[in-house]
Amino acid sequence: MTRKLKTLFFAAIFAGASIMNMNAEETILKDGSLFATSQKTGLEYVLAYSPDRMLSPAYTALGKTPKAVTYGGWESRQIQGHMLGHYLSALSGFYFQTKSKEAKEKLDYTVKCIKEIQREDGYFGGIPSTPFDNVFSSGGSFSVDRFSLADYWVPWYSLHKIFAGLIDSYTFGKNEDALGIVTKMADWAIAGTKKMSDAEMQKMLTCEHGGMCKVFADLYGITKNEKYLNEAERWIHKEIIAPAMKKQDKLQGYHANTQIPKFIGIARLYELTGKSEYRTAAEFFFDTVTKRRSYAIGGNSRGEHFGREYDETLARDTAETCNTYNMLELAEHIFSWNKTSDIADFYETALYNHILASQDPESGAKTYFVSLQSGFFKVYCTHDNAMWCCTGTGLENPERYNRFIAKEIDGTIYVNLFIPSTFTTDDGWKIQIETDFPYEESVRIRVLSKGSGKKNLKVRAPSWCKSLKGGEDGYVDFAEISTDTDEEIKIPMELNIRRALDKSGNFTVKYGPVVLAADLGKKDMPKDIVDDHLVYMNSGKSVPVEKITADLKKAESWITKTDAKTLTFTTAKSASEKGTAYTLRPFFALHHTRYSVYFPSENKMQNERDAKFEKITSDFVESGRQQSEVEHKFKTEKTEIGYIDSVDKNCRIFSADDSSVTYKMKFDAAAKNSRIVITVYGKDSGKITVSFGSEILKTIDLQGNGNDELLDISIDIPKKLVKPKQKGAKVMRENVTVTGSAGARLIEIRAVNK
Repeated sequence: MTRKLKTLFFAAIFAGASIMNMNAEETILKDGSLFATSQKTGLEYVLAYSPDRMLSPAYTALGKTPKAVTYGGWESRQIQGHMLGHYLSALSGFYFQTKSKEAKEKLDYTVKCIKEIQREDGYFGGIPSTPFDNVFSSGGSFSVDRFSLADYWVPWYSLHKIFAGLIDSYTFGKNEDALGIVTKMADWAIAGTKKMSDAEMQKMLTCEHGGMCKVFADLYGITKNEKYLNEAERWIHKEIIAPAMKKQDKLQGYHANTQIPKFIGIARLYELTGKSEYRTAAEFFFDTVTKRRSYAIGGNSRGEHFGREYDETLARDTAETCNTYNMLELAEHIFSWNKTSDIADFYETALYNHILASQDPESGAKTYFVSLQSGFFKVYCTHDNAMWCCTGTGLENPERYNRFIAKEIDGTIYVNLFIPSTFTTDDGWKIQIETDFPYEESVRIRVLSKGSGKKNLKVRAPSWCKSLKGGEDGYVDFAEISTDTDEEIKIPMELNIRRALDKSGNFTVKYGPVVLAADLGKKDMPKDIVDDHLVYMNSGKSVPVEKITADLKKAESWITKTDAKTLTFTTAKSASEKGTAYTLRPFFALHHTRYSVYFPSENKMQNERDAKFEKITSDFVESGRQQSEVEHKFKTEKTEIGYIDSVDKNCRIFSADDSSVTYKMKFDAAAKNSRIVITVYGKDSGKITVSFGSEILKTIDLQGNGNDELLDISIDIPKKLVKPKQKGAKVMRENVTVTGSAGARLIEIRAVNK
């Protein structure tokens, strides 16, 4: 099969994931519902902008006289034009989702102006083409670092927003001129990058460049012109993508939102080419970020950067909002390949607890960071003078609420989110999702009209709902539907504790998927809608939150629902260290008040256990935690990484009777006696064999009759085996291998001196 035929073949297979297919499906939110109300506020916020002011930097950059003054923030700095791109995307999305005539009128006017002033060679942007011209003609001698290129601040990042906005104007906004404009821009870029070697391209990609890879992938998907596919693959940033193709987490220290769009581009390229390494990279990155680098609200990063895996440090500059905007888009791609509920679980968490929570319901103002420092507050950005990255994506977030509620893939309608709406497939099937979730615990799905062909129905069984059981994909299969289909599904919610990944003792309270935060009141609240959100990053006080001493495994014993209509809860006075009762509300409903999403806790049993091992442990491995395992040069066969929520521990799950994991561990050669202590789960059953080097030390028969707790098993090492290779050395390193039968789990392993 030729490359062209192969790429067209995969483009056809994955049409369900393409931007063009989104135009075929329609989801309309129920008027007056939670998300519909927020969407209406978001639309009004966008319509209040002036197209002429958005266009002002571009007029100046192209030597024209602006019709109005530019907006503030980054639109008055050397990154101008990025907001114009977000504006185009937002208008397009709102027109597509709500049929707003005013959004369509402003969109068409804006595109008309762009067409009139676009340079003859195709260039259009909010900045002069100077940095691009310099790079193209430099022969590789241009200056570059992470956030500057040819002495300009992230010029491709700014230009990418306009590329993406024009593509959205064509696909969602139904503006035919937009496609002509954006292909001319793309041809201008290709003409320039043709002068560059692949090495020079990689050098240029050092600087943040947004989702330029996806721009060219999308244009290939629309036009089927292979020059755009060839260009898309030249924009793959190998420094970031290559490790992910090998399933290596190299994200620590990198600017988070610089990387996410690169993986969205790779995801789109997989759909167009079928190259498995692209899928591997996108899936590995998605799992790494959502399962090992995210906060309870679904957001990620601190100070815009990835820290260590499982790092959940609480601060004011946590959870950059545009990161989550991009992670949700990546989730949509990955779901279209895998169709599993864990992806939708993440989407629900991030949508309710970060995206919905990031817009002020009264003014429509957006957050940049969402502070997770206990006792702080959300800082919002002003409408005209705070044009930052997250206010740009913030314009788009409300029009995206509809995108993932239900999806039709390969003849099956997947109901992913319990948001009241009407969903229509491209071939005419219309279903209605009736619910007042999360304020009620049931959802009704009815077929309103029949389309052509057959359709099956699957409804997500969320991980937080214990009574609704799905299949292997996590969905309840209702098989083929008809006009008689009318299903009512119970989705009871319970209180649950989500412990911080970093084992700090911090935790959050959730009701179903909804994060509950302590409402700490408005006392001494400053003005929180400001031009520059950074004014509060290093100043302003926080309110302290007491340590919780109650049993975290029995949240219902010290947390009481006091208002079902608003999902308001109260903690018992006896649950906290000094006797304070806290009022808990959905985080998405807390605005203009101090709050705490996380509580500190005291775990006496764990503290005593840690103290017992502290003085006698010479080495320690946390199974299933990448950094800990990598540091111990682990090797594994037929195991998977898992997590046991009730004991807040990662683990290695043995998937077959000959599964094994090996760690290179350090032992105290001078110790009188040495032991290995393995930690398993009290309720597990199966056999586990522990070897020291080539010597089998012990086989343990787990009965599975223990409690919901950690079980530490001690194994003596014969003194003759603990001999260092060099005479007089105090430390010996040896491989410790644990072999387990299917279903058993290894949580920790220690080298211990008696």
